[in-house]
Amino acid sequence: MLIEKQTTGYNSIKGDLMTGDLLLMHGIHMSSRCIETLEGCDWSHVGIVVKAGDIGLDVGDDDILFWESDSPTPVTDLILRKPKSGPMLVRLSERLMYNFSHGEDSKCAVRHLYTDRDDVFFQRFKALIPTIHSAVFPDTFHEFLNPTKGRIFHEKTSLDTMFCSELAAYTYMKLGLLCHIHPVNSYMPVDFSEKLSVGLLKRAWLGAEIPIAFIRP
Repeated sequence: MLIEKQTTGYNSIKGDLMTGDLLLMHGIHMSSRCIETLEGCDWSHVGIVVKAGDIGLDVGDDDILFWESDSPTPVTDLILRKPKSGPMLVRLSERLMYNFSHGEDSKCAVRHLYTDRDDVFFQRFKALIPTIHSAVFPDTFHEFLNPTKGRIFHEKTSLDTMFCSELAAYTYMKLGLLCHIHPVNSYMPVDFSEKLSVGLLKRAWLGAEIPIAFIRP
């Protein structure tokens, strides 16, 4: 398609973001391109938006966070207060600034999650973070092997390592929004895109992809 969707500025949409919304990213490194080629999709990374106050964190005015699993970068994990590999809770603005300024990603999109966000929803989100936070991001070989085992052979892999879409699936399962019949390592970023748009429970659903433009300050 020659004509693409118009983008929305991050600063314009950040006030609409809610805990549980998804952010998809298009990477430009070799591993990202391989993932996107296999998927037939623009997205090789996915993470979940978190509003700090919803899980009892006071991080100041910049309170839109990003729950993701990624390889280590200088972006600070707010739990350990230092960078780490694997599941991490970072400021979304810091992640976007780093990724776009260092050429990690060239575009991204938000998908709003439509569901009942009651006290139980937020309690479950807060409780799940320490259960998986100590995991690390898999090496390049297992980054491709683990989803293959899950997708094709329905084989679970260790939760000591966690790929980005694995963490998204794990989180949605813990929130009661995703069924447990498929192992978390069977999910890929494309499952959370408009192309496949994973089916959710409790009448929850994901909105259309909204392309985001991040303007560096």
